[in-house]
Amino acid sequence: MEKLTTSLFKLTHKFHRKDNIVDFISALSSARSMLIFMPDKLEHFAIARKFLNQIKKDFPQAKIVIYTRESYQHLLETRYNDGIIFVAPHDINPFGFPKRKLQHKIMATDFDVIIDLNQDFNLSSTFLCQKSNAALKICLDNQNREPFYNFCFRTSVQTGLEDKYRKLINFLGRCIHPPKTVKS
Repeated sequence: MEKLTTSLFKLTHKFHRKDNIVDFISALSSARSMLIFMPDKLEHFAIARKFLNQIKKDFPQAKIVIYTRESYQHLLETRYNDGIIFVAPHDINPFGFPKRKLQHKIMATDFDVIIDLNQDFNLSSTFLCQKSNAALKICLDNQNREPFYNFCFRTSVQTGLEDKYRKLINFLGRCIHPPKTVKS
């Protein structure tokens, strides 16, 4: 059922797609609120959570809200006081889409940047990303996800997931805090 729903979602997106040009560096450096979609797969979640502190350190001015499964609550540190949206199975309809209440939680906050840390296409996070008004929508490169995000971070195919996250976070950090050049 979810495969059919995903296919229909992709098809309808093609007809409603609005391509906006985004000044990546400006959007990133002026971000006041960020939504981070944590991976749905437990083994990917365990790797991604290692990088949450680095994101907070790189974007100290931004309110960072984490979106994750309710069952992963005990795996998160309690320091994430900006906000956590826990998603339970009853928050997702039988077709794989978030129910209206969850959609309204995302749409009620004007996120400037969304970072989706799912490695694979995730219908729920991709749908919510489209529902949001975020100017900058970032994901790891995946052919099925490219049409829905305006920045897909690509690394070598042989690179492991932890290395992909590290490179993405380092890249984002360097974009807003470029290394200082030494004049001779």
